[in-house]
Amino acid sequence: MKIVAFSDLHGQQNRKLTEWFDNNPADLLIFAGDLQANNYDYGEGFIDWIHKLPYKYKVLLVGNHDGNYLRTQYHAAVLRDIIFLNNHTAVIDGIAIFGSPYTVKYGNWWFMLEDNELEKIWKTIPNDIDILVTHGPPFGILDCTREGITAGSKTLLKRVNELKNLKYHIFGHIHEAYGIKTVNNKTFINTSLLNERYSLVNNPVIIEYELDSTETDYNVGE
Repeated sequence: MKIVAFSDLHGQQNRKLTEWFDNNPADLLIFAGDLQANNYDYGEGFIDWIHKLPYKYKVLLVGNHDGNYLRTQYHAAVLRDIIFLNNHTAVIDGIAIFGSPYTVKYGNWWFMLEDNELEKIWKTIPNDIDILVTHGPPFGILDCTREGITAGSKTLLKRVNELKNLKYHIFGHIHEAYGIKTVNNKTFINTSLLNERYSLVNNPVIIEYELDSTETDYNVGE
């Protein structure tokens, strides 16, 4: 299965990015949150854009900047080809994917809790999932801000280490930490398309997921 993953677009879908997606069709599209441009953006333009992209399955999260998520999700439900995950699991072609929009509390945004409170959510992640999608990163892995702060969740890292079948953990939130890192046979991917200045500088990440094998491959889209 070919998977394309991205996050943190903040309403900046444009012609060049659309052409990239059109040139990289896949089986599954994963978006890890932060779709709104501002508080007056209800996400309907983003959903219409996602709806037209060449992907069979589309799994989305919202993030801490997506306060208008109810209207966004309602519009997606009308179109009926997009799956929103809010602490739920979707199974697609035998791949179990759990998604959560929550991050460690910082400021006054949506879907944020203190790390000890987040632990209750992470405990609901099934033990046998293959792909974990969260808006925020685990502590110490692709979570370093430009100020040098490790901003990820310690309780999320603890839970990730307990997930024996997990192959990929996809997230965003910390724009400047975009990249891929493998730790203990798990591949972590920060898929933020924007940098810390909110400029669209990164490409989505392409994952080649072998359904009949434990072997997987991935690359940053070109």
